[in-house]
Amino acid sequence: MHVSSLDNFRICLKKFVVPDSNLASEGKLRVVEIGSADFNGSYREIVDMLDCEYTGVDLEPGLGVSVVLEDPYVIPLPDASYDLVYSGQTFEHAEFFWKTFDEMCRITKDGGLLIVIVPSGGDVHRYPVDCYRFMPDAMAALANQAGIQLLDSWTSDFGPWHDAVGVFRKLSPDNPIINFEPDLSLKLAQPVQNTFPDNVPEEVEHGAGTEDCYDFLIRAHQLLKPRFYTEIGVEYGNSLRLADCPALGIDPAPQLTAPLNPRHKISLTTSDDFFMLTDAASQLEPIDLSYIDGMHQIEFALKDFMHMERFCHAGSVVIVDDIYPAHALQGERIRQSRYWTGDVWKIINILENVRPDLILLPLDTSPTGSLLVLGLDPKNNALWEKYDIMLDWCINFMTETPDEIVQRTKRFDPLDPLISHIFTMIRHGRETGTELATLAKIRTIVSGSLPRKVVAS
Repeated sequence: MHVSSLDNFRICLKKFVVPDSNLASEGKLRVVEIGSADFNGSYREIVDMLDCEYTGVDLEPGLGVSVVLEDPYVIPLPDASYDLVYSGQTFEHAEFFWKTFDEMCRITKDGGLLIVIVPSGGDVHRYPVDCYRFMPDAMAALANQAGIQLLDSWTSDFGPWHDAVGVFRKLSPDNPIINFEPDLSLKLAQPVQNTFPDNVPEEVEHGAGTEDCYDFLIRAHQLLKPRFYTEIGVEYGNSLRLADCPALGIDPAPQLTAPLNPRHKISLTTSDDFFMLTDAASQLEPIDLSYIDGMHQIEFALKDFMHMERFCHAGSVVIVDDIYPAHALQGERIRQSRYWTGDVWKIINILENVRPDLILLPLDTSPTGSLLVLGLDPKNNALWEKYDIMLDWCINFMTETPDEIVQRTKRFDPLDPLISHIFTMIRHGRETGTELATLAKIRTIVSGSLPRKVVAS
């Protein structure tokens, strides 16, 4: 199951299921998934966060399957009995998918919801056949032929599958149309990994670096003098308070230790919810400086970068924290130590290969490194087009933290005068409208500049 499909399903639930307190007519939400076999991830990990009674339906026995179909187009469940019926990444493999949809409608109760998620693009992937891709009008056509209401539909920006998503309601005279505000709570959020095993070896628990990441961020603000600053991961608010300009932090549960500047605001949401479920454009100005210190898994770090870039410009600077685990164990996806970067380090490889237009400066900040990114281009869609393929490779095949990451072999010293000079150049280019020419000069300066040795004055 590709990551963006899980995200789309979560959005459907947060927009239409969680806010509807009347959906569960008999206490627990009664849920049916069509095509439920768990081969490489499942929607069930999300729907189980709800208080529900789950039934999984598929053609063959397997993990997540409780009902096996004898006829692929006959679901042996009673009429009008379920609150939520959904199917994802299945209709493209069904020769007569409209028959499946009719059956889904039959077993859905009056007032109940249906969700369909299907690819609109991507390569052929037979199981055992691959018959269809679904265009923007497909969901309206499904609703029309089944005689139910289409509540919402969209095509995902995340490629290569660019999922088509449809949410439907089976209406009756007693069920008027109600519009809900999306749920922005942490109810369906990915759990934060705050615990780790006891008795972690002493050699694992340490950081490295020549300058504290907070001190480096202070210098970045002083030299860049941003007009608008954003950060993901506010925590105590210390880094947000550095901004001497309007600023927006994104964090669902900050633990502020002091009042914020009146020009500083916090969106009390996850970054996914902020960009996917709120009007982000109305809350953001063109970003001069952004600091990303959110969830410690590559899919979140990459999404955060991609979303932020859409509000950046050629003179913007993005800093991604936690790119350098000081021990291989710190770089695991599942937390196993107090010092923990997760697999955020993989973003270096992704950006190097997919976005060679960017200028990447991995910095030896303490305790876990920072990636300085220059040359932002909000119109570049290369990451969006390859998103799910990149993550599949990173999550399933890049499973060991490379020595060059742990040893920081490609690091720049944040105390190197070159870094301060680059910040000064970026600010000058922004103020004089010569951002592109400035980036060309910076690219020339840093090209082939490693290794560099900083000599204490």
